[in-house]
Amino acid sequence: MSASPDASLRIERVDAKNVRVVGEIGFANASEGVARTNEVIGGDSELTVDLAGLKRSDSATLGVLLIWAAAAAFRRVRLRFTNAPTGLKALAHLCDAEPLLGFA
Repeated sequence: MSASPDASLRIERVDAKNVRVVGEIGFANASEGVARTNEVIGGDSELTVDLAGLKRSDSATLGVLLIWAAAAAFRRVRLRFTNAPTGLKALAHLCDAEPLLGFA
């Protein structure tokens, strides 16, 4: 599966409790998303990750979000994902992963 020409991933820290994800997290760059887990989770006790900027999502996206959720849980960070694309929400539902992701 090839990546689209703009298959970049940007993680924008809005403030200590808010992060915005822009671009793609897919098979071509999922390892980058995993490698940036510490950057995403940060050090606060609560974090909201805004997914409105995702251009597309697939099972690799879901996998990275689950890794971020596990890292947050390990650090006792309350994590919420907001503005998840409909397709990603459907995939999470199909995989019975919704409770692990805290979609809002």
